Amino acid sequence: MSRAVLLDMGGVLVELGGERPFLDMIGGGMDADEMWRRWLASPAVRAHETGRLDTAAFARQAVREFGLTVGPEEFLEHFTSWLHGPYDGAHELLEALAARHRTAIVTNISAVHWPIAEGYGLFDRVAHVFASFRMGAIKPDADFFAMALEGVGASPAEAVFFDDNVVNVEGARACGIEAHVVRGVGETRGKLEELGLLGGPG
Repeated sequence: MSRAVLLDMGGVLVELGGERPFLDMIGGGMDADEMWRRWLASPAVRAHETGRLDTAAFARQAVREFGLTVGPEEFLEHFTSWLHGPYDGAHELLEALAARHRTAIVTNISAVHWPIAEGYGLFDRVAHVFASFRMGAIKPDADFFAMALEGVGASPAEAVFFDDNVVNVEGARACGIEAHVVRGVGETRGKLEELGLLGGPG
């Protein structure tokens, strides 16, 4: 059966490299899941990644909010470098999914990373791209998922969502969407096959 398959980008299709250095900037004392919960709850992050705060102001506010050990310029240089390029097999996975399902990339992304991500060749391999800074909404909020579902023309029951971040998966499930935590293309492909969305058992 055809589904609406919604895929996060960073950590699922694209390698992220910012997690450990950012934890070090904060000064330690928390694990990655807690860091991401703080990140997604940050007023500066939410304003920047929904297009309501310019980049320079974001860097200043993030340094204050997170109590970083670096200044705004160094933080912004680090933040810009978070995307490390598509995982091997990402393009092939999207092409295989698009042949069977309605597909979308659903990503929290700012104007800083958008031009970088556009060069990866992923967006033209899905039917839709939902980017937080263009939508004015952000995962894990219900309005983000409502807009994505409307865009793909699917009900929550028709959709399945994959993200590397637990808090985003929790947000999708709260909206009635089947959602799974996956990290990297290999794990994502394995879960899709397990669910019968790419052949295999399920």
